[in-house]
This record gives sequence, structure tokens and C-alpha cells, in this order.
Amino acid sequence: MSINECSGGMNDQGGFPVFFTEISDDLGRYDEYTDAARAISQAFPPASYPAALDICCGIGKMSKALHECGYRVTGLDLSAAQLEIARQISPGPHYIRADMATLPAGEFDLLLNVYTSFGYYQSEEEDLNVLPAWFAALKPGGVLIMELADMDRARNRIDTSGLLVRQHNGVQETLTMDWEKRILTVAYEKDNSQWTCLTRLYEKEYLREALLAAGFIDVGIFGSFDLKSKEVDDNLVLIATKGK
Repeated sequence: MSINECSGGMNDQGGFPVFFTEISDDLGRYDEYTDAARAISQAFPPASYPAALDICCGIGKMSKALHECGYRVTGLDLSAAQLEIARQISPGPHYIRADMATLPAGEFDLLLNVYTSFGYYQSEEEDLNVLPAWFAALKPGGVLIMELADMDRARNRIDTSGLLVRQHNGVQETLTMDWEKRILTVAYEKDNSQWTCLTRLYEKEYLREALLAAGFIDVGIFGSFDLKSKEVDDNLVLIATKGK
């Protein structure tokens, strides 16, 4: 699937705008990326997993933190604007513009897809089709780490009406959940700017089975990069291993 063919799925055709990164920063979503990278490096040390790919890297905050931990990092994103910023403020990694389903085969020891960067395609089938591509991009014995919001977290935070409005640090978020289709719509507003993001959410067990079906031999379910047990309000962390 080429860049011209893939689009941004249910969202912007050229990838997420820089505005999304700015408000994510305002909302504190990047506050713990350094600690997250350190936790990853302790569980999967760069001496054993040297080549890492950060899928949907945005402006490269996690890519930079992984690079500083000793990994040889490639950051991948669909947004040319975000990659331009990444090269300026998050130097060290190599950055490429590509769709998350278009990866070089067998080149990486570690794949990361974090900050709920999954569930954006037009259909569930397209979402799940990236998993075999990610499996193929890993070397034998390689590991995929996914971190994303799941249905447990949505049910815990949004009532049955499917509507939640919240404000933090000058950003207003209006969350609308279509429980039947499992589509979370979030409208972000700050000052005179606004943008809306649609994400398809999944049950943790369903994603685990999808990863096993894609070829992974072991899939662990956790609530953090420190590998603690998942509670309902935690983001879902999936760690999937490719056989040797």
C-alpha cells in the first residue's frame, strides 16, 4: 500500500496535523515517554534488540528517548509536517515517511506502536491487516510493543450515553463513543483551532487473538511498560514475540 493509496484512514489523508501533537503535549500525553523508553530498554535491552522501529512516531519524542537508551531507531510516520519537526527537535533517529502497513521486511528487532496509534483505517479488516506486515518486519525473535486505549478504558471513562466533555490546560475534548461500532470520536478545541480524530477501539482479548493469528507465538497483556497487570482504566500494553 503506497502513501498515495493509504490515506489517514478515517482521519486526515496526509497523516495527523501538527495541531494534534501540540494539544497532546498540552494534555500531558508525552510526560512519561522518557520513563517509558527506559522501562522498555530494561525489558528488551538494546544489546539484544538493537534495531527499533517507532511506528507512527509523530514529532519523534519516543524515537529520541529510545535512541538515547542506545537503540538504532527508525521513526515512521505518514505526516510530512510532523517528520520535519522530528528531524529538528528529536535528532538521532532516522525518519521515513510511510504508511504503517508499508514496512521493510525482516529488518527490526523491536517494533513500537504507542500513544493509541492503531485503529485508524476505514475498516476493521484494514486495521488487522497491518499485523502480518508488522510480523514480517521483525527479525526472528523480535518483539512488537503496542500501547493503546481499549474498550475496557472507554467503558470505565464514558457512560452509556457515549458522551464526555472535559477540559485541561486550555484544551477542550468532546468525546463521543459509538458503542455498537466501537468508534471513539474526539473533537479537540484550543483557542481558535479545532480538529477531530476517529479511532476504532478493540477488546484486549480480541487483539491478542489477532496477533496470534498473524503469527506471533506469545502475546502478553499488561497495563504499563513496566509490565504491571492491566486494570480497567489503564491503557492496554500488548507485547508480542516472533518465534526464532
